[in-house]
Amino acid sequence: MVHKQSFETLRALYKRGELSPVDVTTSSLEHAEAVNRTLNAFALIDGERAMAAARASGKRWREGTPLSEIDGMPITLKDGIAVEGWPSRKGSVVTTPEPVSGNSVLAARLVDAGAVLIGKTRMPEFAWKGVTDSPGYGVTRNPLDPDLTPGGSSGGCAAAVAAGVVRVSIGSDAGGSVRIPAAFTGTFGLKPTYGRVPITPPASIFFNVAHYGPIAASVGDMVSVMNVISGPSPRDWTSVGLAPADFGSNASPHELRIGLLNPLRWDDSADIVKRAMDQTYGILWSNGFQVSTVDFDVQEASRAAAHLYRLGCLSAVNGVPADQHNLLDPGLLGFIDPVRNASFADVQRAALQRDTLNGQFCALFDEIDVLLLPTMPILPFVAGRDVPPGSADDDWFSWNPYTPAFNLTQAPAMSVPFWPEGSALPVGVQLVAARCREDVLLRLASWLEPRLARRRPGDC
Repeated sequence: MVHKQSFETLRALYKRGELSPVDVTTSSLEHAEAVNRTLNAFALIDGERAMAAARASGKRWREGTPLSEIDGMPITLKDGIAVEGWPSRKGSVVTTPEPVSGNSVLAARLVDAGAVLIGKTRMPEFAWKGVTDSPGYGVTRNPLDPDLTPGGSSGGCAAAVAAGVVRVSIGSDAGGSVRIPAAFTGTFGLKPTYGRVPITPPASIFFNVAHYGPIAASVGDMVSVMNVISGPSPRDWTSVGLAPADFGSNASPHELRIGLLNPLRWDDSADIVKRAMDQTYGILWSNGFQVSTVDFDVQEASRAAAHLYRLGCLSAVNGVPADQHNLLDPGLLGFIDPVRNASFADVQRAALQRDTLNGQFCALFDEIDVLLLPTMPILPFVAGRDVPPGSADDDWFSWNPYTPAFNLTQAPAMSVPFWPEGSALPVGVQLVAARCREDVLLRLASWLEPRLARRRPGDC
């Protein structure tokens, strides 16, 4: 299928006139319709709009005037991201089905760069959990094994990439929601520094832990999109005031100092996860990297982030008329129960705890450049459940102890797929850097990619 080729390859083919954006978009749309019957990855597929954008892109390439490095590339976005002319249901039946009247900054940047937006992907209601299903729209499934969950809340994004429909899908991450599905589907998932990619409207009700970021089939494809969507915007007062960066550095990563998180902090991980981490450490050490062990209470930081996340979900539910609460996901209503009576003093304590933990986190980077730890302690489990079978806890944060911490710190964090020998399922290796150092993560991830990724997204 022609659309499964990397952005770099497609650019070369477009430039030589050997392939057109129309060909690629047609192939992508056909594949989307075919896999969606099984995976339920898409909330919306807009073939008419996509083909119009592809034709316009094809004309630009023939004239030698492409708008950017992603001109003519099919891309999808999570249902909660505003795209003019499409509804933004946020995985809920209580939201309006009417099309939104304007683009988010993110969508506008993609459109202005000539990207071909083919549709929006599934998410759980108001992005409340780490798997992707909802009462109104059913269960989204993992392309690696449809009996399993792709994770969430950007599970539709990851399913679209892992199934080979698109090379990149843009999700959001407020507690691991880009990195969890990337780990579960064998894709690359980046949560950039908070504010690196503007969020409009701002997600202040989630205490500034929500980030937009890409799930991609390769580091190169991810870099191409990050070069387009990054940079400050006057429409988002929280956006980072740095000029757009070129994230595609070819510099060697060997001078980077790697800090392996104290294994005692992730000792409850599955054996296959521990083996994957041991092998990653061995690959780095045997190739001359400086690797040391560092300590940070990632689970305490994740618990603090989870508290803020619950408060954000409470705010979302409070925005729904009381007479429609019976239509909401019962799991969401149970999830916010612990914070329904939260006081200002509770919120203040959470803010002070955040300050303390951030200080400890930032101090790590006096000695290291990249923190290394698992993305998830487990492999993907059966679809349609909020927690793995046999779990003693019905809280999805109980099986997600390693990702929310870095929403709390607002630092860039990335999941890189590792395929252990003999395993049909991948393990996510998580890389974390200091604020605004996505370039460091992408350099290391690019070096690791051919050494860890035994399979490629879209092979299933």
